[in-house]
Amino acid sequence: MCKARGVVGKSDRFLQTLDHLRDVIVVHLLQRLDAGQMGRVVDGEWTEDDEDLFRNDGFVRLASRYSESIPDDVVEAMTGEPRRLFLIASLSCPWSHRALIMHRIKALEAVVPVKVASGRRNEGYPVNDNRAWRLPGTGRDVTYVHEVYTASGEGYTGSASVPLLWDSANRRVVSNDSLQIMKAFDRVDSCLSGCDITLYPEDLRPEIDEFNARIFLGLANGVYRAGLARSQRHYDDAVAGVFETLDQLEARLARGRLLFGRRLTLSDLVLFPVLARFDVVYHTHFRCTRRRLADYPMLWAYARDLIGLEPFASDVDFAAIQSGYFLNDGDHNPHGIISERPDCDWSAPHERNAFGALLVSLRAGGVAEFAPPARPANDSQQVTS
Repeated sequence: MCKARGVVGKSDRFLQTLDHLRDVIVVHLLQRLDAGQMGRVVDGEWTEDDEDLFRNDGFVRLASRYSESIPDDVVEAMTGEPRRLFLIASLSCPWSHRALIMHRIKALEAVVPVKVASGRRNEGYPVNDNRAWRLPGTGRDVTYVHEVYTASGEGYTGSASVPLLWDSANRRVVSNDSLQIMKAFDRVDSCLSGCDITLYPEDLRPEIDEFNARIFLGLANGVYRAGLARSQRHYDDAVAGVFETLDQLEARLARGRLLFGRRLTLSDLVLFPVLARFDVVYHTHFRCTRRRLADYPMLWAYARDLIGLEPFASDVDFAAIQSGYFLNDGDHNPHGIISERPDCDWSAPHERNAFGALLVSLRAGGVAEFAPPARPANDSQQVTS
């Protein structure tokens, strides 16, 4: 009996050892997959080496390779040559979201098609749920966004980021800078959106540029610096900046309906995607836990005000946001567990209209009441072929 018990005991320990080894292997593989999501392209080849993104254990965002102002002839082609330009964007990405909002405000769905990058990020963003997609203007099938970059330049080195604007006539990436893409959409000279409006009026441009830089440094990039920090010092520094910026925004929005009084500007489009993601991923996954968006009365009401507008609401996909971050961004969730979504009522009354009606600048000068275009019937804002 004793001998039999000894055999059983050894067998149990052996099975436990196998179970442990299995768990270690699974965790290692998941960590490798997650580590690869911060990869990049070097000399036209995808690599999971991400050391350029981390300096002294702090996250450093790579500069966009295609960050110049988009030429006038490309802007004119958006309406003059429909379906020549394509916007590739992700519903989880805040930088993509801001471009998508501008795209909708200018009602460009029919002339600049959108390709939503979605699927498991085995080699960065996939373009078609990990299935091949014929890149417009080429005979090339691509599966990942990095292949779009190498189609533009075979020896490309840099990040394979979204959003990006693809020119099918010249078979090249025009821009992967979200602000430049937004400004180009803003410059489109058409009445597709009902009236020729601008969210980047000349009288506010210096202030808008300065404000956008502050949002980037303290908040939009600050949450990434916190969530991807590899040392306590870098995390503490980033989190301090995040909440200092939120405190400043809270005070500013106590004085007006939008960031620049009642006028809708690019800055509102830059800020909203960050706020939409704050409680669902930045507060949790990126460990910005001091306060929630819902703990800021003015910011929370401001965000609910904007999500009540069709161009802002159309591409808010909380499921895509959570899966995009929890399964891909950072290496501190090796088991791929997606946290429960906060119980927040985005439709609750906000009372921001007490400041007065929303306004928008006109390209010809002056302002008008903002009347956002309705979402076209049966529009998914995505090209499927």
